[in-house]
Amino acid sequence: MPSTSRICVRASLAYLAVGAVLGALLLINRWLPLGAWVYALKISHVQFLIVGWLTQFILGVGWWLFPPLQLGRQPDGTMARRGQATRGSESLFWMTLGLLNTGVLLRGLGAPLQVWTHQDWPRAASGLSGFFLLAAAIAFVLNIWARIRALGRGA
Repeated sequence: MPSTSRICVRASLAYLAVGAVLGALLLINRWLPLGAWVYALKISHVQFLIVGWLTQFILGVGWWLFPPLQLGRQPDGTMARRGQATRGSESLFWMTLGLLNTGVLLRGLGAPLQVWTHQDWPRAASGLSGFFLLAAAIAFVLNIWARIRALGRGA
């Protein structure tokens, strides 16, 4: 597994842990009222689990498992993958992760801050998160599209 995928999967597991803690707080609040502030964490809980954990996990594993762009022939005649260059642009993948995590954090932190502070700037941050998530999706598709197109050529 390339280091890019390992880091992506580790970051997704961190979101899983944070999302599980938020879910536990929401569950505890059903039987032992912790306060009205806990209800504001529901959006963060869903955002961290669905986009932060699941989507980022899928991107990391997809980056690792999609067929490579180039195969090289080894001396014994077998085909083998050759390094990171066969996956696509590593810098574009890092940009994708940066955009994705920025979008998740803006949405996950902006929604509860808006409820707790009653100000408008956290709402704007939550709205801006959608642009970051869209840009991350576009960047990932652009980066992996050559590998997907190569799959169709052999059909």
